[in-house]
Amino acid sequence: MILEAARFPRDKVCGDCLNPAVWAILDRLGLSSAVRALPSTVPSTMRFSVSGHHELEIPIVSTTCSASSIEERIVRRRDFDALLAARACEMGAEFRDGSPVTTLRCHSGIWEVTLASGETYHARRIVAADGRNSVIARLQRHYSPRTKDGRIGIQAHIPHPSDYDGALAMRIYRNGYGGLADLGSGMANLCLVANKDSMKELRREAELYYRISTPVVWRSITPISRSQVLAPARNGIYLCGDAARVVEPFTGEGISYALRSGALLADILCTSGGLTSPPSSLQDRSYRLAHAQLYGRNLWINRLTRFLSEHPRIAHLTAPLLLRHPSLLSFLTKKVLNPKNSDVE
Repeated sequence: MILEAARFPRDKVCGDCLNPAVWAILDRLGLSSAVRALPSTVPSTMRFSVSGHHELEIPIVSTTCSASSIEERIVRRRDFDALLAARACEMGAEFRDGSPVTTLRCHSGIWEVTLASGETYHARRIVAADGRNSVIARLQRHYSPRTKDGRIGIQAHIPHPSDYDGALAMRIYRNGYGGLADLGSGMANLCLVANKDSMKELRREAELYYRISTPVVWRSITPISRSQVLAPARNGIYLCGDAARVVEPFTGEGISYALRSGALLADILCTSGGLTSPPSSLQDRSYRLAHAQLYGRNLWINRLTRFLSEHPRIAHLTAPLLLRHPSLLSFLTKKVLNPKNSDVE
């Protein structure tokens, strides 16, 4: 059973980007063709710019594996997530949207889940894929007491700015950073991230830069990041995606790590005793190890962008150096958009 707090379909505050590493998992799910059939675009250029400086364009090259293309694709998350939910139902899951979880208790090794409606359900295992503000992780005190991130993210779907050519644009502003992605049909996704006390100025910067003169609907989310969980697996509760560890949105890898961590967990549960037996310490240890390996390999660029986004003045001073060295910027782009980052075959 899948318990979803929101009513589907629903938009999500994100960049609407699918990293190339997702395709191996979508192939396993039998969803690659269906995802490509959704309204979407495949950007051919990454455009970097810094407020007060010039811009630089880096080609985005798709690769081919097993006769299919592996590319960066821009897909609206309301469409993508609805497709995932429908596929889960096709495979036998029951999907309940509008069903926020309020309490979680364990009785003799069985978890009792209570919804806001008062309904209760019982299960041996709980998979928490409920995002950076995970209810399950908070109820079980999986988070360390580290100080919360003071940044906020906002997003709007806007008409194409004049002369916009569909490039995947990443811009360092004086008060934060932002991205623009082409959703197709004349619409684009504009995301902005800043410290809370700077968001009003950043929004004004972006609206002037893209000449947004009509009111748009902004959605917000906070915190942008927070401490990773103390243990992504414990006593039959498994955390996936942002519920376990938040990835900085600048590099667009969040959905990739969410799907990859879910696939790792599925493999472990199905090969280490299966789902009919009670949860075991072996399953917990296996997932903790695999999870650490997944996130420990390729996140150094992500950590760097987080540091710069938390210190916009430093970012605005150092970012122009990247514009002067196209080969370095191209290397960093290829590291993020490398389909070999996928650990799932």
